[in-house]
Amino acid sequence: MRGWTHLVWAVMLVWGLACGSARGADDMSIAWLKVDKDVLEHWHVSILSETPSQMRAVPKWPLPAGESAKKIAVFVPKPSSSYGMAFSKLLEVLYVEEMYAHVTVTYIDFEQDETRGKAALRQAEQDHVDLMFSIGSESADFLHQFYKGGAIPVVTSTNKDPVPLGQMPNYTDGGGSNIATTSLNVPLDIQLSYLLDLKPQLRNIGLMYHRHHKQVMVTEVLPAQREFSNRRLQVIDIAVESPETSQAELRQHIPQAIATMRATDPDLQNSIFWVTSATAIFDQIAIISDNAGTVPVIGTIPHLVKKGDKSAVLAIGIDRRNNAHLASIYAIKILRNEAIPGKLKVGIVTPPDIAINFHIARKIGLKIPFHFFESAAFIYDHEGAPVRAFGQKVARNSTP
Repeated sequence: MRGWTHLVWAVMLVWGLACGSARGADDMSIAWLKVDKDVLEHWHVSILSETPSQMRAVPKWPLPAGESAKKIAVFVPKPSSSYGMAFSKLLEVLYVEEMYAHVTVTYIDFEQDETRGKAALRQAEQDHVDLMFSIGSESADFLHQFYKGGAIPVVTSTNKDPVPLGQMPNYTDGGGSNIATTSLNVPLDIQLSYLLDLKPQLRNIGLMYHRHHKQVMVTEVLPAQREFSNRRLQVIDIAVESPETSQAELRQHIPQAIATMRATDPDLQNSIFWVTSATAIFDQIAIISDNAGTVPVIGTIPHLVKKGDKSAVLAIGIDRRNNAHLASIYAIKILRNEAIPGKLKVGIVTPPDIAINFHIARKIGLKIPFHFFESAAFIYDHEGAPVRAFGQKVARNSTP
């Protein structure tokens, strides 16, 4: 009996190692990754039946004579609609640039499954992949940690600022390795200049963040706390512990923050809420807008501004689709041997993407400077309906 027990445990161990994770196959299915309908006009996209954590995209157009298909390995670290947007943008740019490529995207929780992540890197080398395209901060962090100096060029997208994270030396010089980087963060001094245009007598900033989100803490929260305090602005920390507890915590902390603001700003005319890009925070924009009262809710990512009432009034940031577009252009240049990854500077979309909801602005009595309106990439009108997206006028009933 003891020998049989040992055999069972051995089989279970081998199976666990083969899976690379304690999770079941269903838990790691990539079915959540959605591709835009327009993109599907030009690509065959399917989940691999033998590996449900992988999705493959193959062009519908013919391979040009005399050319061979490029191989691109894409990595996503967790379910997120933003990652679907980034993957769709990559496929869109490849089509527009007539880059014929077989693209395989793999879902790996790098923070929980380092072994499987390393195995994926080895597999990419065995498959003679031409380029790796990382989506998300966790993917970028893993590649910087375990594949810097590797044989395959890498482009990062939809990730936090690589300079404060120590992944790049500065914004103007390349990193000197096989990794080309982009950033979702707008330099804080630029964001602050907009805030002071909006509120010249700004006194209080309710800073909303997820305390345990490493990348957001390093790239957004700590710099903001330091810079705002240096300017003698009162920073009121509104930190949540986890995505699961964020709703209850925000309902409790926002009224407390407003009470603190009133001590120095009784009419709340010189106070704002500053919403960082942690998912645990921005996913709760409905709760935030319901509890903020007349205090403007301003975000660091454009899609915090939405149609209707459940929205930030203003955002000063970089839309994930624009970041992914820039990263995709980097990928094209590298694949065409027009650029060397280690010489490419950090890709930052400039000027920042401004998003405004005039319905919320009117509701809380906030005046938006005209130059904000002129340069805004996304605008929702006085009824909360979208009228501008990516700088272009949209139909009255459209959603950007």
